[in-house]
Amino acid sequence: MAIFLPKKVIGNMFDHSLNLDPEEACGVLLGNKNQVSKNVRINNIHEEPLTRYTMDPNELLKVTLEAEKKDLDIIGFYHSHVYTQAFPSSTDIKEAITHSFGNPVDYFYILISLVEKNRPIMRAFKIDSLKNVNEENITFDGDQYRS
Repeated sequence: MAIFLPKKVIGNMFDHSLNLDPEEACGVLLGNKNQVSKNVRINNIHEEPLTRYTMDPNELLKVTLEAEKKDLDIIGFYHSHVYTQAFPSSTDIKEAITHSFGNPVDYFYILISLVEKNRPIMRAFKIDSLKNVNEENITFDGDQYRS
């Protein structure tokens, strides 16, 4: 199943990641089904933000409550990898399972690699409770292309 990300959201996620570099950026994707309508930046409160992230739980709760009021769902989460490729690390997989109450497949996980600062890479994944990682297509508005 593909995830739809408007170009405005893609640009905002790249901007967020590049502006926080060398720290990892993180956030939430809101919308309905597999259609993202907006991303919300969340502060990374991890004690080692250069290589790990932890979303501020107070901000995450606030976003969840506001989304419910607007009839939006949390479709997924995103974060940047400053020094590695856009693929879930073993820590990312473990965290996805832990923080989704054992059902991570309900969410998309978007990773942004900043290894090449002037050409960041974005990839989408689904992770299941058996630690299987499956890449998903990203679709967007406007002309489609592959780099």
